[in-house]
Amino acid sequence: MNNKRCIALFSGGLDSLLAVKIVMQQNIEVIPIYFDTGFFLKTIIKKDDKFIYTPKTPPDINVVVVDISLEFFEMLKNPTFGFGTNMNPCIDCKILMLKKAGELRSIYNAGFVITGEVLGQRPMTQNIQAMKLIEEKSGISGFLLRPLTAKNLPETEPEKLKWVDREKLLDFKGRGRKPQLELAKKFGLEEYIISPAGGCILTDPNFSKRLKDFLENENKITRDDVFLLNTGRHFRYNKKKFIIGRNRSENENLLKYKGMADFCFFDTLEIPGPVCVAKGKLNNEEKIFIASAVARYSDGKGLNNVKILFFNGEKEKVLNVQPVDDNILKKYII
Repeated sequence: MNNKRCIALFSGGLDSLLAVKIVMQQNIEVIPIYFDTGFFLKTIIKKDDKFIYTPKTPPDINVVVVDISLEFFEMLKNPTFGFGTNMNPCIDCKILMLKKAGELRSIYNAGFVITGEVLGQRPMTQNIQAMKLIEEKSGISGFLLRPLTAKNLPETEPEKLKWVDREKLLDFKGRGRKPQLELAKKFGLEEYIISPAGGCILTDPNFSKRLKDFLENENKITRDDVFLLNTGRHFRYNKKKFIIGRNRSENENLLKYKGMADFCFFDTLEIPGPVCVAKGKLNNEEKIFIASAVARYSDGKGLNNVKILFFNGEKEKVLNVQPVDDNILKKYII
């Protein structure tokens, strides 16, 4: 392996950016890898069948996107080390990414792997016990370097072998952000810092409720499902899931699913109202209920009769419904 080249887990947050810069200062080539789990919808775009990292990065940092969504979706069904406060399988997530990084070492002829972790910063994955566990389970023990907090940890093989000068590594510790922000200024990275602390949608309580409901009721999850989980108002009626748009942008996004397999489509006629998609085959009673929910969020919510267009991919049908009462509807909201 090339001891002057390494793989970096690159999240796009401040810490991973600083870790890359610190190691690059030692004349080591760093290959920043952004592992796409399928949940970070605004971070990448798909172009010519390739995923591209979209946030701006310094000119000497070229991020490579690696799709691990299928493995991540599978892990999410039953993570070995469980979830955090919400639907965040942080330990299993980190192990999966580091395993993948270990596999990439041979592909890129890289000597070791680095991350932007800081001891004590995140309670679930960045305490000393968790960090040891994650390294052990990842299969790259000894070849995982954490440049920001290295002096708080035992020497790694790259340090012992003098591939990396330990004296030029750091001893950041705890949840404070001041040292990172000061270092970012020294590196001239202010314009690349969007959110110093980063963030994961799986830690969001509302998104987590939707995801938990989905995993309890569906056999598999896809990128389309993740996109829809982050769109509109969500309901489950008779085990059937339906989503109602909240604004023009969401309505336009839901329209993309009209005519797709497994999806039914509802829209208002004659009066302004939201778009709705439902998943699965619906019986007549379910169609009426969902149509009445769509009517509730239309401009005809005060009327006794609202016309709703139903489309199941083959034919259209007009349903005349009365908007459902809020007290009934709230029983089914996710």
